[in-house]
Amino acid sequence: MRKNFWPGITQVMRAVRLGLLAALVGAAVVACGGGDGGGSAPPVLQANPTTPWELMTAGDIAQCLLRPPSDTNAEKTAQLVERQLAGAGGNSNVLTLGDNAYFLAGSSLGYTDCYEKTWGRFINKTFAIPGNHDYENDDSSDYFKYFGAKANPDGKGTGYYRIDQSGWTVFTLNSNVDASAASAQAQWLKQELATAQPCVAAAWHHARFSSAPDGDNTKMTAMWDILDQAKADVVLQGHEHQYERFAPMTSDGTDGSLSATGGLRSFVVGTGGAETYAHATVRAGSEKQAVAFGVMRLSLSAGNAKWRFIDVDNAVLDEGAFDCRKK
Repeated sequence: MRKNFWPGITQVMRAVRLGLLAALVGAAVVACGGGDGGGSAPPVLQANPTTPWELMTAGDIAQCLLRPPSDTNAEKTAQLVERQLAGAGGNSNVLTLGDNAYFLAGSSLGYTDCYEKTWGRFINKTFAIPGNHDYENDDSSDYFKYFGAKANPDGKGTGYYRIDQSGWTVFTLNSNVDASAASAQAQWLKQELATAQPCVAAAWHHARFSSAPDGDNTKMTAMWDILDQAKADVVLQGHEHQYERFAPMTSDGTDGSLSATGGLRSFVVGTGGAETYAHATVRAGSEKQAVAFGVMRLSLSAGNAKWRFIDVDNAVLDEGAFDCRKK
C-alpha cells in the first residue's frame, strides 16, 4: 500500500526510530533469539509430490502498530493459514505478496515484533516477496536479514527467484527495483522462461490493475509483456488492501480475448492483515471484488489450477478454476 496509508504514521514512526530504535532492536533480538526468522534454510518443498501443490497467499500482512500481535488481523489470517495448511497435506507452502510488516516499516522490529509472532509460525514453509514497506527508506536489509533464504533461495540477493513444483514454475518478482524491459530482472525472466514448467505463474507486490483508490500501477508493465508473450497463466499481486480478480488482460488493459497474445489473468490479494479499504470505481476487466481479511488458496496441478479466496471466518468469497495455456 502507499506510504501514507494513515496520515502522519510514517513521520511518527521515523521519529520514534531516531530516539529508540537502537535500544529496541537490541531488546528484540535478545527476546527472539536473534530474530532471523529461521531464514538460514530455504523453504521446504515436498519431494516428488503426488497431490496438487497447495499454495496459501496474501500480502500486506503484519500491521501491529501499537496493538499486541495477538490482537491483530494478521493473527486472524495466520490462524486461517494454519487451518488451511493442516488440511492441505505435505505438498503445501505459503507465498507472501509483499508489505510483510508495517510497524517501524523496513526495520527489524516490524518482523521480530509483529510478523514473527503471527505469520512467523509457518516460516519454514514460506516464500517471501518484498513490498514497498519492506523497502522503507530504500533499505531492504532487515527484510533480507529476517527472511534469509525464504526471500533469497537462490542466494543471489535480488529479491526475485523461481520456484518449481507440481508442473508449475512460479516466478517471484521484485516490483521495488528496476523492472524495465532493459533491466537485469527482465533479462533474467526471459532466460528462465525458456526452462519453465508447462504452467507458469508470476507474483509481485504492486498491482498492475486495481479498482482501489490508487488505481493501476505501471511498474511491472514490461514484465507483464514478457510473461504474456510467453503465455504465462496467472499473476498474483498485493499492495491494494482488498481482493480483486481480473479477466485476462494485456499490459495496456486491453481485453485479452481481443489480443494476439491472450492476456494474463490476475488477482490482487492485499488482505493479509493491514487495514482494508473500499474499492473506488470498478475498473474494466474486474470480475470480482471483496473487502475482507483472508487468503487465497491455490491448488496447482499439472495442466490446471483451482483457486479459493477464503476470509477469516472460513467463508469462501470467490472460487474457480482454469487450464494452463498451451505454450
